[in-house]
Amino acid sequence: MNRIVYIILILSFFSSCSSKKKLGGKSEGNQLSQKKENEFSSNLIEATTQKIIGNYDLAQELFLEGLKIEPKSAVTYFELSGIYDYKKEGNSAVGSAEKAVELNQENDWYKTNLAVIYQKYGMYEKSLALYKDLSEKHPEKHEYLFILAENYLILERKEEALVVYDKIQNLVGNSEELAMQKQNLYLQLGEIDKAILEIENLVKDQPRNAAYYGLLAELYEEKGASEKSLALYKKVLEIEPDNENIRFALYAYYKDKGEVEKSFYELTKAFENPNAPIDTKVQILLGYLKTEIPEVKEQGETLAEILVQAHPNDSKSYTAIAEIYLQQEKNTEALKAYKKSVSLDGNQYLVWNQIVFLEADMLLYDSLIVDSEKAIGLFPTQPLYYFFSGLARIQKGDYDQAIESLNIGKELVLENNQMLSEFYQRLGDAYHSKKEHALSDENYDQSLVLYPQNASLLNNYSYYLSEREEQLEKAEEMTKLANQLSPQNTNFLDTYAWVLFKQKKYIEAEEQLDKALLYGGNNSSVVLEHYGDVNFFLGNIPIAVEYWKKAQEKGSKSEFLEQKIKTKQYVNN
Repeated sequence: MNRIVYIILILSFFSSCSSKKKLGGKSEGNQLSQKKENEFSSNLIEATTQKIIGNYDLAQELFLEGLKIEPKSAVTYFELSGIYDYKKEGNSAVGSAEKAVELNQENDWYKTNLAVIYQKYGMYEKSLALYKDLSEKHPEKHEYLFILAENYLILERKEEALVVYDKIQNLVGNSEELAMQKQNLYLQLGEIDKAILEIENLVKDQPRNAAYYGLLAELYEEKGASEKSLALYKKVLEIEPDNENIRFALYAYYKDKGEVEKSFYELTKAFENPNAPIDTKVQILLGYLKTEIPEVKEQGETLAEILVQAHPNDSKSYTAIAEIYLQQEKNTEALKAYKKSVSLDGNQYLVWNQIVFLEADMLLYDSLIVDSEKAIGLFPTQPLYYFFSGLARIQKGDYDQAIESLNIGKELVLENNQMLSEFYQRLGDAYHSKKEHALSDENYDQSLVLYPQNASLLNNYSYYLSEREEQLEKAEEMTKLANQLSPQNTNFLDTYAWVLFKQKKYIEAEEQLDKALLYGGNNSSVVLEHYGDVNFFLGNIPIAVEYWKKAQEKGSKSEFLEQKIKTKQYVNN
């Protein structure tokens, strides 16, 4: 049978049975004429039908028309309250629900509807008063009591809520829901003994439920009754030897007591259990990353290895052990673990970051090319991977491909001038390697505009210019700034000296090389050879030869060094 036809038949039956009665309840006023009654009944049926099928605007219009026929129809106001509530017209929903109750004060359903609407729109005191009235009228209906208690809780009247929960317990008996609610309230009120009693009653009802013993142990521990707490934890293990949470509880218990060996034993047992939540294990392992104590570091590695054995197919376990390895500077092992992690779950942006950073740091350029390209495939809008792809390709001599990657990546950088500066610097490096100096200078200049205090670039750029003997005044300004940003840097001091040397400022050059020798330049064949070059032009030929020989002893591969020593002359072509 069609659903709408069925609804209309039911409503028609109701209407025919009520034709001799006052529609909408006893308090709805004088009996209508038969004609008006039929008209009102038809209106009510049609309005209710439209509401049921979801035509709320038409239903509202019809119900309002019905009120013109019978202004004291409680059922009409009741139905209108539902429509107004659906349309989130709170004032109208409340007003209509109140009117329904006013017109038919014996109808508990109307009162319940009003109480629900009061609660929905934050009128908790009024809602509470209605539920209190309903629960007193129908003490056997625990549904009213539950909502009454809820209203008391909303109003922060915890003691009164507890009284209501006691009434519910007397009606329906002890239950986990009630006991947990009551023990939580008792804890909020600082009455821990009463909270314990609630859980003890649950234990009596279900003596094989391990969860109740665990909860009771936590309560005794909070109270300070450690021995009872420990006995209850052991009871849990008797019931459920593989309980995934109790080992963590025992770990925390022994840790608080300062019993390190027992605490670590329980923790290893928890980590060995594949059913114990991996997120909890990983969270505990994070604490081991903060330690500098060698013994504790070893424990962290042991736990991480157990984690991998317990969860061999979960990427989190490999990420966790990789972090432990990284802390211990076991970069090879860390990289292997990170790669295993992404093989199980490739969509880990932060793990891919660790992979490319490690490969760059370890100078694994072949792997860096492969993995940065994989990461680009997964995260095509992340500039970092284009940067590492370009960096690795420069190191492998694939300059054109490096330039292509870097140009794509720099367009993806948003509001990060330092990163963008890095892209331009690497583009400059690629063009410099191709000897396209105009383009390399252009990119280096742009990099310095974005990050003018890049000491490394200032040093390299000035050295390249000095080697080409171009823009030497600019080179001097840059190398001077590099040395201000990074004083006592032997390489930077040597570059500063070399730029001055190219300008024939030999005395100033010697001053910078003296500083370089003071800060470790005696171990640099380049610094030693340059010191000899400068002294040659200062007329100190014996000193020049002495330092050229020292450079040779340090393993210098300089093209003209041997000829300088033999001829005792400066040679550069």
